[in-house]
Amino acid sequence: MKLAVFGASGAVGTALLTEALSAGHTITALVRGPEKISAFADRIDIVVGDYLDADARARTLDGAEAVLSTIGPPLKRAPNTGAYAEAMTDLIGQLDRAGITRIVAIGGAGLRLGQEPLSLSRGMMRLILRLMGGPGYWDKEREHTALSASSLDWTILRPPQVTSAAGRFVTSDDGPAAFKADPGQ
Repeated sequence: MKLAVFGASGAVGTALLTEALSAGHTITALVRGPEKISAFADRIDIVVGDYLDADARARTLDGAEAVLSTIGPPLKRAPNTGAYAEAMTDLIGQLDRAGITRIVAIGGAGLRLGQEPLSLSRGMMRLILRLMGGPGYWDKEREHTALSASSLDWTILRPPQVTSAAGRFVTSDDGPAAFKADPGQ
């Protein structure tokens, strides 16, 4: 399968590249800094650009059958005013026009879709993130709301803070068991 990958240069993104390549998938990855994934340069197509740029996303989507997005909440970047939600809305339109129906995206465990019920631990995460996360984190929640309202076949993974991208993860449909996912333990 030909995959378009957004956010391929982070810890989760590089682990995803490794797994997808070992499964025999063909990959086009959009990254701002191609040096961060130079170990994959001879095995994937790399588009240099920014996720917020529609033209860069379009070049990444060319010929893709599915999309994987590990674009995380932009906590380290300057706070934004809806740029990620706008980019997701635009990406949904791009996927519709390209006939791509499948997308898997990642976000944080503190994010909420609509009025879904929250466990005590997720409610605590949201409180902490509201105090520390800044507007960029909540823009990610709006991004996922746009995705969940789309007609796409979507999956949103919401792990707690990932401290390692290797090992075996434990999953749950109703809430995280901890504030960090460290499969090395």
